Amino acid sequence: MKIAAVDDEFHVLERFERMVSDLPELELCGLFETGQQLLSYLENNTLDVVFLDIEMPGVNGLQLAEMIQNLREGIDIIFVTAFSQYAVEAFELEAVDYIMKPLTVERMSKTLNRLLRTKPIVTKTAKPFIQCFGVFEVFVDGQALTWKSSKAKEILAFLVYMRGVPVGWEKIANAIWPEFNAERFQTNFHATTYLLRKRLSESGLSHIFECTRGNYRIVVDKFDCDAYRLEEMIGKNQIKRKEDFQLIEQLLHNGYMEGNGYEWAYSKAARLEALCRDKMENDI
Repeated sequence: MKIAAVDDEFHVLERFERMVSDLPELELCGLFETGQQLLSYLENNTLDVVFLDIEMPGVNGLQLAEMIQNLREGIDIIFVTAFSQYAVEAFELEAVDYIMKPLTVERMSKTLNRLLRTKPIVTKTAKPFIQCFGVFEVFVDGQALTWKSSKAKEILAFLVYMRGVPVGWEKIANAIWPEFNAERFQTNFHATTYLLRKRLSESGLSHIFECTRGNYRIVVDKFDCDAYRLEEMIGKNQIKRKEDFQLIEQLLHNGYMEGNGYEWAYSKAARLEALCRDKMENDI
């Protein structure tokens, strides 16, 4: 992995260099005292990971992280800071890790293990498949993803339900945690979104999830989906083949995310069922 670090204190950069120099998994490509130096480097070079200080003169680390993401998609951000109060903002910027100074060898080892898990070498022969009929599932190479966090899975399901429309975190959190107050669901949302990003990264699916200026969405052309296929066929009145009617039957038999019990999906489930019953009655 090609890495770089930005910190306005050069002795911190020197310590960082000593710490990573013996790690064969990492290639240190640059030590920068300002964000502008890093941005200039990125104009002609690529990186996998950038370690950022937060409180720096001029452009701070949070602002710099957003600039990096806009300039080069796919670069992971790790904040290394002496201040704990920026953690929520770091999660919103989809940081891979948030490390408190001073950085130690033990803490760096944990971060390295996390990076190795989230930077898999993946060769895909087909698009991932997202199933909305019955139980919401994500399939990669025919295997359903396992989830340690059911709420992370539900956030992804909600974004699939929104079909690529950018959504602010407040709307997502209100749907996922309707019983929580504003302060509590903000904390839950950012922590759970971090778990979602981590799970997608581990599976080579980071490209289906985007966050821009606090708005979240899935990239609909990066995966196949039974519900999307059905809606497109109904919308274009293209239900002609036996396979098309089988898709309708799947929806009528299994329901739209019925196995998950997501309350926010009920209205769409009812609408799709009504459309499908109408098609079955009029076209068969």
